[in-house]
Amino acid sequence: MLWISTLCLMHEPLEVALEHAGSLSSGIEIVDGGLHRISSPDIFESYQYRYAIQVPHKEINPASIIEPVRQASVVAIKERFMIASEPGADVIINAGFVSMKEDMPYARSQLSRSLQELTTASHEYGVSFAVTNAGRWDHACIRTPADLSLLGPVSLALNLSHAHQNGCLPGFLAKSASRHIYLHDNNGISPGILEVGTGTIPFHDVARTCHANSARGVVHVPSYQAAYNSIRALHRYGIR
Repeated sequence: MLWISTLCLMHEPLEVALEHAGSLSSGIEIVDGGLHRISSPDIFESYQYRYAIQVPHKEINPASIIEPVRQASVVAIKERFMIASEPGADVIINAGFVSMKEDMPYARSQLSRSLQELTTASHEYGVSFAVTNAGRWDHACIRTPADLSLLGPVSLALNLSHAHQNGCLPGFLAKSASRHIYLHDNNGISPGILEVGTGTIPFHDVARTCHANSARGVVHVPSYQAAYNSIRALHRYGIR
């Protein structure tokens, strides 16, 4: 089943976004920020959907080389685990980043520590979590298939446009058994995300991966109309 990200309705209050997104799918991923920031699990009581939560990517850094910041990031993610446990939602996190590339070896070590702690916490709360890959930014920890070893047993949530920007989408499709895939398009040059069918991502290949891994496809585009158009385009590729 295709899911919908609330990204397409980020300028609407979360309650309004959930009502509109629910007309497209009963699987909703909430982008936890701005008007859609989740402060408690109460919101889930009014809307009976299946949920995933994408935690803020810029505010939280589980790879921080500053230990108190890393610890605070882990605490913030654990709070999302607690909220996600109510509706049984999956949680998607960013792998983290550094300010200076020279610090990357230490950041990778910090990320490993965070993922170990988060894995333990996810078992305690009874939730699943995955880590998404970053775009064309060499200060990010997870950008290419070569970085997947950093995740250990933690799953990858594959962001197609980020992989396409980095020129390594075929490698990700071949090497990662992603069960959570962000579906949108990209021209391989600019960082923006487009509705499906308006860029250069090879969706025939994406469809094979979705089917092979029984992946959850999350339509992750910047407007409601783009979400509607993307769903229709994905159906033509056999992704439903």
